[in-house]
Amino acid sequence: MLDERKKHAASEAPKPAVKAVKTSPDAYGDELDVPRRADRPAAVRTKAPAGKKKKGKKKRRGLTKLFGGLSRAKVQIARSTDSRRRFRGVMVGSHLIGLWWFVALAVIVALAVGIRMSNGNATVDQQQVTIVGLSGDLEGFRMLVISDLNGKRFGDRQSALMRTINNLSYDAVFLLGDMVGRGGDPEPLYELIESLPKSKPIYFICGDSDPGPYLKAPRDITGTLRQLVLEDWILGAIERGAVYVDSPVDLPVGQSHLWITPATLLNMDAGELQDTWRAQTEQEKEGVLSGLESDYTSLPLTTYRTRIAENLYAAVGSIAQDDFVLCLSHEVPADKTIETASGYTSSDDKFMNAPELVLAGHYCGGVWRIPGYGAFYIPDRMLPRSGWFPAQTRAQGLSSVGVSQVYITGGLSTNADVRVMPFRLGNSPQISLLTLTATLPENMLEAG
Repeated sequence: MLDERKKHAASEAPKPAVKAVKTSPDAYGDELDVPRRADRPAAVRTKAPAGKKKKGKKKRRGLTKLFGGLSRAKVQIARSTDSRRRFRGVMVGSHLIGLWWFVALAVIVALAVGIRMSNGNATVDQQQVTIVGLSGDLEGFRMLVISDLNGKRFGDRQSALMRTINNLSYDAVFLLGDMVGRGGDPEPLYELIESLPKSKPIYFICGDSDPGPYLKAPRDITGTLRQLVLEDWILGAIERGAVYVDSPVDLPVGQSHLWITPATLLNMDAGELQDTWRAQTEQEKEGVLSGLESDYTSLPLTTYRTRIAENLYAAVGSIAQDDFVLCLSHEVPADKTIETASGYTSSDDKFMNAPELVLAGHYCGGVWRIPGYGAFYIPDRMLPRSGWFPAQTRAQGLSSVGVSQVYITGGLSTNADVRVMPFRLGNSPQISLLTLTATLPENMLEAG
């Protein structure tokens, strides 16, 4: 019994600690098979004193947030392992972009940045227009010509465009259509009109890409004929002080008169046009009294067109031989149209006088231009080769047709007829400043 108690006490006694035995690496194989710790001791971390923040932590967090995923993407220069260490490309993460692809991408990015910068700033084309027999009142008269805005903004409330315009001296502003464009947003146009000086008269016409000018059905309101039949954007521009030119308008300059007319009325027999629309108006009035719905719908527009014909007839009888006739056109009139108008004088009481100057836009300078050559295409099927490789004076600039001069401005945006050219290339947005003078250019005097 005593022996069993001794055995039990011995089993519950604490066992002596086993002393660690040092062994050589050879006991576990080659030392290369054993992971080795770094020779340097691990850095001792110290706790920052209370109340003090670690410098740079907030800054690093901000940079990580700013660059986002770029902090996780490793971009490295990849080189070959041979002795010459040739450039192979750029590593983006685990993908290798080859040398030529990298160069092409860099060129595309640089081109895109250049196009964006050049498309955001307008240049000014300043031209002197010589008019033989120009009255002294119109000597030095300056016209600011703007076309083809197409709803584009040049900075907040057209601030970038206005910085350019505000450095110019001019007497009147002419907007040659496509100022709203197919997008239908008139606000950029309104911002431009509101930013121009109130002391300068502003005249505008409708372009081929602008809505209207007439509504499909008249408004069911009580108001003026214009309020009944014209598009909202036109009425908005009129409310902001611009003058809509759909019939001849007289701009007195001193004792002289500058008549502004739309190209749509060139070569129109004023008497015949007036008689035709008056007769149509009377017929539709009778139809309205008879209860014809179609005449009720069309009568406001017919009456408005009658007013245009009456304004033309009155202007034809008022324009004197010495008055200056300025023709506004969005699309460039055909040469034959201008040459025919050149045959009429103030002695003929049926037609407008031949315009001394025709202003037009539409082509946007060809949109894409070849350095050293110019526009290689403009959308005009009436030209040779249907507009391919046109004469450069036909794309933009000043030229003569008959006794009239034609000026085509480069415009601010692109041409909606050529959708494959959604931006301007080698062709900065352009506004124009034309100065009327009776003085012949020096080069003409030297040639004489």
